[in-house]
Amino acid sequence: MVKYNGLSDTELTDLLKSGDHAAYTEIYHRYWSILFRHARKMLRDDDEATDVVQEVFASFWSKSAELIFTVSLSSYLYSATRNKIIDLVNRNKLKTNYLVSLQTFIDKGEFITDNAVREHELSNQIESEIARLPKKMRQIFELSRKQNLSYKQIADEIEISEGTVKKQISNAIKILKIKLGSLYFLFF
Repeated sequence: MVKYNGLSDTELTDLLKSGDHAAYTEIYHRYWSILFRHARKMLRDDDEATDVVQEVFASFWSKSAELIFTVSLSSYLYSATRNKIIDLVNRNKLKTNYLVSLQTFIDKGEFITDNAVREHELSNQIESEIARLPKKMRQIFELSRKQNLSYKQIADEIEISEGTVKKQISNAIKILKIKLGSLYFLFF
């Protein structure tokens, strides 16, 4: 019976490549605690360090048949651990940045698309009701509200009295109040 704890790393890796599970177990026991301390030192979190080391060994076992070592076993395992830690840190940074961005969006309360759609719908509804006003009344109302002309300017342009302009605008507002209800107060 082979005593695996007395074998060198090179001998263990040769046995591992041939599918020897006991060689893998010896490598695991030989390096797990060393890699864990290394990972914990970098991550400062026992659970994350444990996960990283477990992932390294799981990957090591699944790729054991095709592994070609250009460095020592310990160097390979340290590098694999370091790379897993870097991946984890990058994922955590990305997740943190995403969460901060999402929280900023929520805090600002900017729902631009939704507001734009509502505003567009309300605007269309108001325009539709204005278009239904009698022709002369609509013309006077639009000169007042859209072109911001005074009663005198409107009266001069259309050649009617200021009193008629005032009365037409008053009537237009009454009609729109009835048709638009509470929407009227939001826009006028």
